[in-house]
Amino acid sequence: MSEQEFVVLRLLHIVPGAYWVGASVFLAFILEPTLTAMGPSVKGPVMARLSKRIAISIFVAAITTIVFGIVLAFRLQSTDRVVFDSAWGVAILLGLIASILALTSGAITGETVKSMAKLSKGAQGGDGPPPPEVMAKMQALGQRLKLLSRTTAVLTVIAVGTMASARFV
Repeated sequence: MSEQEFVVLRLLHIVPGAYWVGASVFLAFILEPTLTAMGPSVKGPVMARLSKRIAISIFVAAITTIVFGIVLAFRLQSTDRVVFDSAWGVAILLGLIASILALTSGAITGETVKSMAKLSKGAQGGDGPPPPEVMAKMQALGQRLKLLSRTTAVLTVIAVGTMASARFV
């Protein structure tokens, strides 16, 4: 692999990966807790406006990161490192597994957001506050979202950590 190809592939892997990790950590540990503290009258409208755009951009970044990471790993196979047959390869494999788990967790998060939005729209149809059973479902979904978003963020950090340390093992 030429040096130029290596640089381009690394950029196509690292830049979207940085966005994915940064967005996941920001959402899970800064935006969500802040909006929760501000109450449902603020959190609901803000997340309704952001959720689709955020979900799409993070999904594209995640897929791009994983695809170019796999391409890089197998292109490097022709160098002195054999993919998955060395300490470097094991570290890269662990990072790939964490990335796929993070992508899966993120996809489940997206589906949970859709369920919550659908439930919220249905609850807005009547006069007055939603029935207690709807509120209970929304609270349960909110707790699930919190856990999923934090899980995704932690998994992306683990993926970055294992891959960043791979060159030193």
